[in-house]
Amino acid sequence: MSEHLHTYHEDEEDAARTPTPFTGAGATSPTLDALLSPKNPEAHFPARASVAASDVTDDETRFSTVALSSARQSWDSARLSLGSADSNFTKDDRRNTVALDTAGVSTPVKALGHKKTPSTSTILSASNVPFMLSQMEGDESSRRNSAASQHKIQEEFARKHVDLQDSGSENDEEDSVDWDFWGQVVSDYQKFAADHPQELASAIGRGIPKTIRGMIWQLMTASKDPELESTYLRLLKETSPHEKAITRDLGRTFPHHAFFTDGRGIGQENLFNVLKAYSLYDPQVGYCQGLPFVAAVLLLHMPDEEAFCLLVRLMYSYDLRGHFLPEMPKLQLRLFQFERLIEELAPVMHVHFLRQGIKSSMYCSQWFLTMFSYRFPMDVVFRIFDNCLASGIEALFSFSLVLLLKNEQTLLSLKFDQLVSFLNVRIFDLYQVDPPSGDSSSQAEEGEARIGDIKYNVDQFVQDAFALDVTSFMLDSYVQEYEEMVRTRNAHAIEMDALRNSNRQLSAQVNRMESSLSQLNVEHCELLNELVKARLKHEELESELVRYKLLYAEAMHQSEDAMSSHRISMGMAKRGSSSTG
Repeated sequence: MSEHLHTYHEDEEDAARTPTPFTGAGATSPTLDALLSPKNPEAHFPARASVAASDVTDDETRFSTVALSSARQSWDSARLSLGSADSNFTKDDRRNTVALDTAGVSTPVKALGHKKTPSTSTILSASNVPFMLSQMEGDESSRRNSAASQHKIQEEFARKHVDLQDSGSENDEEDSVDWDFWGQVVSDYQKFAADHPQELASAIGRGIPKTIRGMIWQLMTASKDPELESTYLRLLKETSPHEKAITRDLGRTFPHHAFFTDGRGIGQENLFNVLKAYSLYDPQVGYCQGLPFVAAVLLLHMPDEEAFCLLVRLMYSYDLRGHFLPEMPKLQLRLFQFERLIEELAPVMHVHFLRQGIKSSMYCSQWFLTMFSYRFPMDVVFRIFDNCLASGIEALFSFSLVLLLKNEQTLLSLKFDQLVSFLNVRIFDLYQVDPPSGDSSSQAEEGEARIGDIKYNVDQFVQDAFALDVTSFMLDSYVQEYEEMVRTRNAHAIEMDALRNSNRQLSAQVNRMESSLSQLNVEHCELLNELVKARLKHEELESELVRYKLLYAEAMHQSEDAMSSHRISMGMAKRGSSSTG
């Protein structure tokens, strides 16, 4: 697998090294080995230019993007001129992991209308790194609130600078911050981003200093909102139906981080308050597992009321809310886009995953739901948040893909069970920096302490993600595919529903006919019974008639005999009288 991914240049030498498909009439299908990521360090993937050069957003007028051109080209030069801030992995920021109950995401989703959000075209590409900015437009009240919020951030920035200066000039944390540069950024973020896009892109790519990270996050997202902070304080006085579930999950969120270790400490209290307030603020989402990790990362850099405002901005303006809705529509879409990216950029790995039955929902859903804050080192998580808040939530694709591409050879050698374990636990080990050899006592420390000493090459990880050319054209085309798939699925579902309704109607009609037939059968039986009774009565009458006829014949016979005897006696009497006379 290539150690570096570069943009494509159409020269003969690169064409000879780069495996590119040929679609001519006489083309032959490439073998799977030919589709592997190039092993030559100088080889690279063909990059597809984006045709979505200027996407129009239809979100609120205060939120838009400003292009920071040629950011990636300035990455290497900027790294040489400016020191890397906040790139070392400290023990206090590390955590061990606990099992997260991951629900299946195979629920069918409804048809989605593709709504352009500010982050739709904010993918890290070869020549464009757009950044989320606040446009102070709209009505007078909106402009006043934005100006007041920015002024508060400037005051906080100045106060932080003074406090660190007063604490001592040898403070490493102070030395890692270029106060002049970031002071210009804080003074007018939008103007600085428009005037110095390359410089700002490089600075954010290297990592925002942790001392001022919370302030810069709020500037990038325009999340500072006094009215929303007042809403947060009001919501804290209400009761949420999700309080029991929130309380149950507090102990599972960064359980080994010092800020969240104490069950009665300020960390868990603030996390509970933010999650409770948001469950009341957005009843449709309410509370969902995965949300505590996102909120906890925000709380590590700002007070709870500011973390709540930034969480609302993430959910609505960055379209993270679709990950936590009941049917997870945006998560379903992004998992589909991710699988299509794997199919296009790593076809052999895609085929291997298909053969092993590996789906993106088995490992990538927790990356997207928690924005990598589950299982990943905190230093890495902060850098991912830096770029996602600056470039849009779709920057998650670059970070996810580079992990697979860099581990491609290892993944191709694993079977199903090993793949699931590797993808969920060991996928980031590639960027682990071998700890320096120390004395035997340090090597004999317990597992957790040794884990705390592990460091990762975060700069290389971010640089590799920047080098991946995931364009908005690719993602938009996958959106169209997904919408077409959903439409086809819904059309089939509608057809099936129509058939089921027709079947139910026919079944009801059959039931009615069967009921009528049963009634007719009952009436038929009653008529048969009456007919049988009538026949029996008829037979009885006939037998009575025959008996009466016999009696009549017998009576007639007796009458005839009597008449005959009478005539005989009369004749004999006449003969006797005549003889005597």
